[in-house]
Amino acid sequence: MKNIFKVLFALTIALFLVSCDKDEDRAVLGNPSDSSLSASATSLVLTKDNADETAVTFSLENPNYGVQLSQTDQLEFAIAGTNFETPKVVQIAAGENEISYTVQQFNALMLNMALPVDVVTPIEVRLKSTVGNLTPVYSTKIQMSVTPYALISYLYAPGAYQNWEPATANTLISATSNGIYEGFIHFSEANSEFKITVDRNWENGYGSNDNISLLLNGGGNLKAVNEGSQKLTVNLNTQKFALTPYVWGIIGSGSPGGWDNDTDLKWNETAKKWEIGNVALTAGEIKFRLNHDWGTNYGGSNGFLALGGDNISVSVAGNYNISLDLVNLTYTLTKL
Repeated sequence: MKNIFKVLFALTIALFLVSCDKDEDRAVLGNPSDSSLSASATSLVLTKDNADETAVTFSLENPNYGVQLSQTDQLEFAIAGTNFETPKVVQIAAGENEISYTVQQFNALMLNMALPVDVVTPIEVRLKSTVGNLTPVYSTKIQMSVTPYALISYLYAPGAYQNWEPATANTLISATSNGIYEGFIHFSEANSEFKITVDRNWENGYGSNDNISLLLNGGGNLKAVNEGSQKLTVNLNTQKFALTPYVWGIIGSGSPGGWDNDTDLKWNETAKKWEIGNVALTAGEIKFRLNHDWGTNYGGSNGFLALGGDNISVSVAGNYNISLDLVNLTYTLTKL
């Protein structure tokens, strides 16, 4: 009987201590203090000439819960007056108390929000801090005005591969307008000819006399010596161009060629994706890789790519449409 009383007494003490711990936890956590966000500049006229300079630095202070907690911080950007209904969200690395943007980086962010170029647009920025499943804490929003510039510039490559139509020619892109342009073309036969145009017409264009150097409004047609998918690089700083083999394919136990042979995708100029249609896959795994080599490859899951990542599962055999989006780093496997 004494032993039974001792056990009951010990259990009572244990329950009391647990209850105290829980009450103490609730008392210590309490309500968080306000978070804060400040910006080194609030009126920004962005220009290409200052692309590498710092445009703005955001400094942040997390809310204080009274105890050490792991918090997730994000900056939310929105056009003024939209009440942050569809904000552009930027993740802040753990432990960071400031984030800086160069002119080029901030300009790209603003263009991603669909801000018009060369126009002053008011935006708002706030800090969102989250701990677990607790209600997020938001800082007071910062009012800013931003004038972005057109970041991307284009050239075009009409040629025999698409019946010499400038209006539908493949596009060459300079992502930072630095004079270097890149694009992809699939040449169905060797020695296919083409030219480079400034706009989607024949008014101004580049030819060549040696198939290396470029001449504005002069020279003969350029030539793709080899057939197949190639990357066309035009460097207007050096007035030269180059073609290099460039093709993405799938490989793996689920692909037609297994782990030994790639099945090539084809560049879709309209969609800006690498694609293949109605390809027979078996249950297994695949990866995407560049130029039939493991030097550059993507795996992933749930439609998102990861450089050198895990194999992509093909759970059900069948015919599929496959797309590879290297801009948004996504892929699709659509069973037919």
